[in-house]
Parts: sequence; structure tokens; C-alpha cells
Amino acid sequence: MKYKKVLTGVLSATILTVTALTALAVSPEDLRTAKDVNQIKDILPISAETSIVKQNYFNSFTGKVLEISGYDSMKGSKMVLTENENGERANIIVSENTYVANNAVITVGATITGYFEANMPMIMIYPAQYVAEVVVVKSEEINVKVAVFDKDLLSDDNDLKLNISDKTEIISQDGKPYEGELANRKLVVSYSFSTKSIPAQTTPAKIVVLFEKADSLIDQPTEEVTATAIGDVSNMEMIVNNTKIDAPKAYTNEQGTVMVPLRAIAEALGFEVSWNNELSSIMIGKDISLTINKDHYIYSKTDPIHLGTAPALVEGRTFVPLSFFRKVMGMNNAYVFEAQIVVDDGELMN
Repeated sequence: MKYKKVLTGVLSATILTVTALTALAVSPEDLRTAKDVNQIKDILPISAETSIVKQNYFNSFTGKVLEISGYDSMKGSKMVLTENENGERANIIVSENTYVANNAVITVGATITGYFEANMPMIMIYPAQYVAEVVVVKSEEINVKVAVFDKDLLSDDNDLKLNISDKTEIISQDGKPYEGELANRKLVVSYSFSTKSIPAQTTPAKIVVLFEKADSLIDQPTEEVTATAIGDVSNMEMIVNNTKIDAPKAYTNEQGTVMVPLRAIAEALGFEVSWNNELSSIMIGKDISLTINKDHYIYSKTDPIHLGTAPALVEGRTFVPLSFFRKVMGMNNAYVFEAQIVVDDGELMN
């Protein structure tokens, strides 16, 4: 397919750069870091590679800041153009909700690492564009690790274990003292040195506990919000499992969310779709259900999934957010790329 050939060139400049990194070592002889997948392979058996990638909450991009400009799609945000050591570029979106570690100032010429949710759907554009949940500015004085830590305070990439002391400052993202559990929380850890053991261990100087998504202060945009910058989706082809399908036209709602026709895509994926007129609800297969005008998506017996946008009925047809096919139906890919809207369960493209 033609669209796959286009993706290949873009992905070669993006996918290989998105890895879970240990941030910013002070002195290489004292600190053990893993800056790319190849180094991780040296530490862990090859058979562990897949599980490492899947369990990491964050992916990241590290590069030198080339340019800082406004970003009109998100009020109060900046677009930071960066370039890594391989000459690959990425735009890091720094929003009002992005946590900048240690209140560092982002300037042209500085080296930064932008951290974003690994499972966040991405638009396939170049330079790659990431909305950062955390930004770390490289410093010669302090190391910063951004990760989710388990009950033993081991990072989700198995790279760093924390030993908390009475001198460790533990605060929330808003700067207030934090006295809750650290297990299974997103942490920004500042420390001076770590051991050379596997995993490395450190006694952190400061731990910042990031807000959870349910918190009203978190308003992380999805790929649909960013998608408004790439054109009129109503004119885009719909590609499902590598095949162009005939379907009602997609549209962008007032919030900037790309809405796509549910039945046409779901049936092209091989699912049976049924409509309950009395309840204004839809059943997909035997496990997935949703109701018009309710941001309340049900998969099997799990808790309801909220996408921030409810299904809409337009001229007798049901439309859902594009992210529905990833976050509810479990497809690997659902994204906007140039003149195409792509949904499939093939190789993961984020």
C-alpha cells in the first residue's frame, strides 16, 4: 500500500528515537545509564526486551533545543524544536500542565528530555510531535529519573531502585508535602549518584509525585486535538487493515477531536455492530458497548473508560473519537497521517 511506504520514511526518523531513557548522568564513570535500546540489551537478556517496552509508562526524546515558538493549538503552550545526536528532530510541546523538573529554564542551546505517555496515540508527522508530561533540562549537577516505581521502589524499566532517607524531600507536583504511597505512582526523582549495581540504587535528594490523570489539573490533549493542525479530516481516506473502505466522512468537533464513523470501521475490522433504539446504545461484538451522548465506554466487565468525548449521532450514524479504536477496542493503531485515517491491529506504530 502507498500509505505504508510513506510511513516507512517517517517512522525511520521517529520510532528509533523513542526509548525509555535514564536521564542525564553527572559523571559517566560513577553513574550507570541506559541511553538507548542497544544498551538495555547489554544489561538484560534479549528475551526480556519486549516486556520492558510494554511495561514502561513513559517514552522520551532527548535533543538540543534549536528553536522555541508559540503553539496556537494549546493556550499558553510552547513548541520546542529539538535535534538529537543522530540529527533526528522532534517538536516537544510544553503546555501549562507540563512539569519542568527543578524549575529549570528551557533555552535555545540547552539539551532537554521530553517525557510522554508511551501509550498516547501519536500523529505520524515529521518532525515527530510529542506533548510532554515532564521536561528535564540537562544539568551537570543533578540526575533526574522519570518513571513509575513499584512497591519495592524499582523503576518500571528495572534500571533504578530508590532508598528513601529522612533527608529525602517528597512533594506533590504543586510543591506541597506528599505523605501518601509512592508505589505505582509517576515520580520525578532527583539524585546525585547511584551505584553501579544492576539495578542501580540511589538515595534521592527529592521526589516529585506527579498528578494522576483523574486530577483536574491534568488536561493532556490526545492525538485528536493535535490533529486539527494537519488539515480537513473530512477529505481523508479511511484505511482499515490495509484496505481503503467506503465510509461516512470523518469530522472534527468543536473541541478539536477527530470523530470517525463507528459502524463502517468496526465492521471492516470484523466486528458485528447492533443498535438498541430504545436505549440509544450500540453493542460491538459481545463485549463492547456505548451510549450516545455519554462518555462512558464499556469493555467486558471492566470499569468504564472515559475518552473525554461522548459518541455522537449525526444524520442517523454513530461517530466516536478516533482514540476509541485503541483505548476501548484495543487496536494497535488509530491515527491520522497526511491524507489518511488509519485503523488496524498490525505492528504498533507509536
